Amino acid sequence: MTQETSTPTAPVPAPARGGDAAVAARTPNAVGAATAAGTGGATHIADAVVARIAGLAAREVSGVHDMAAPGAGGAFATLTGRVTGQEQTDKGVAVEVGQTECIVDLTIVVDFGASIPQVSEALRRTVSGRISAMTGLTTKEVNINVVDLYVPQREQTQGQDAGQTRVQ
Repeated sequence: MTQETSTPTAPVPAPARGGDAAVAARTPNAVGAATAAGTGGATHIADAVVARIAGLAAREVSGVHDMAAPGAGGAFATLTGRVTGQEQTDKGVAVEVGQTECIVDLTIVVDFGASIPQVSEALRRTVSGRISAMTGLTTKEVNINVVDLYVPQREQTQGQDAGQTRVQ
């Protein structure tokens, strides 16, 4: 009886439009990565880019009502963004980016009725997957801080109660 052994092979990436140089450019933080043409170089991905990716990915998850900026500085930044009309895609996101991995901290507001453990798991999966797909970085941790609960009926009820008296 013969036994066949095989060695696992790495998946071959799909060819890119720009050739080998485009593949090397997509490789995160590749120090001295040489292409078939013999050119090498390094790619550095800024923390702000990773934070923006994480913020946009977090907003895709069902049950996340909003991202919350922590502290008084965050409240000021939120107000400034509303006044200037700038969208703050990295609000409520803090990241630490290394050469091959990153850590993401999210501060969120959850919709009332959503399962916080399920929302947290979906956040970890979505944010980690999006960062990996776009940057090639491995997400070591996605830490989630739930700071508020959004209850839509509360806002509607408060608006109705303002014009009504308790006794008629």
